[in-house]
Amino acid sequence: MKKTGLKTLVTVNSRAVGAQSAAQRSAWFEPSVHSTYYQVFSRLLASRSLAAPRPFVGQARLLPLLDFLPPLDSINAPGAPDAGVDVGCAVPAMAHGPMGMAAISSASVWHAMQTIARYAPVRNRMFDYHCSRAQGQAGLVISPRMPLGGYAGFLQNATLHTIFNIFRSIVDEAALRDATIGLPWPPSEASCRPVPGEPWRTQYGSPNLVIRFEGSVVDRPLETSDADLHRRLCRASDEELIKLSGNVSAKVRHLIQLAEPEWPTLVDVAQALGLSRRTLVRRLDCEGNRYQDLLDETRNELACWYLRQTSHSLSEIAERIGFSDQGNFARGFRRWHGLTPSEYRRRFWPAVSSRADES
Repeated sequence: MKKTGLKTLVTVNSRAVGAQSAAQRSAWFEPSVHSTYYQVFSRLLASRSLAAPRPFVGQARLLPLLDFLPPLDSINAPGAPDAGVDVGCAVPAMAHGPMGMAAISSASVWHAMQTIARYAPVRNRMFDYHCSRAQGQAGLVISPRMPLGGYAGFLQNATLHTIFNIFRSIVDEAALRDATIGLPWPPSEASCRPVPGEPWRTQYGSPNLVIRFEGSVVDRPLETSDADLHRRLCRASDEELIKLSGNVSAKVRHLIQLAEPEWPTLVDVAQALGLSRRTLVRRLDCEGNRYQDLLDETRNELACWYLRQTSHSLSEIAERIGFSDQGNFARGFRRWHGLTPSEYRRRFWPAVSSRADES
């Protein structure tokens, strides 16, 4: 039998899934998951003596899914989708910010479902959310809005249980016993094991990822209801939605990504947005950002993508992301991550990295 090197296999596989990888790369650069969840996930890994990622620093904001891949891979998330349940259950309701507190202070479970469906994108834009009522039940349906690749099962489990934690904090034991979690996949050997403290039902092979409660429960007044607090929290959440839709920093990141590898100047981006250079600088400053920082973040994220997903040499990657030579790239990458590009790649492609780095 002809022996095929791992590098060749990776190259062939990359071609086979080229279109899918391109779509994933575009989506995974999009700001999608709030930095608070990154911090919670990091603390969870550290508490279990696992390799925690470098702590998030900077203004709280939505991060691209690409930033979450190193910690996800450290626990083999693609190979352990049920581990997403543990991660989701570890996220407290308070971690959802105004959205979570607005749901808790809602008038009823149905009202909380509507609140979550409206404001969840402020914290997690990997999914779309909508409410439905049928056959005596009310449900919150959660649908992926971007390709999640091999991480889909883990991320769906984590997201569903993160949100379900909110309902667990506002309903009684009887309502939980009648609740159903719908999962659109068959059961695994691990998921079939009974989990202590879970009185709700799990429906495998569900048409959707969904949280359902009986119709007789969802309209009852909640003990945690606070109409005045709810109104104030909804106003705060509405402001966050407005910021997301009009966020100049997010638009600048998107334009930079579209232009890769011909990185645009500040003037180029200002013209594309119909703004003067001075106005763009001022608006970015109001959002706590600088153009060079956004450009560096994008180049950093792209470097991580190439190191993880391709067998390109370091010199080729350096050229693709706009460094004059491999040495400058290595110094910049160490400044971003605290380790060299070769060390970063070795974590994910140990058999490939030495060959790719040499070529």
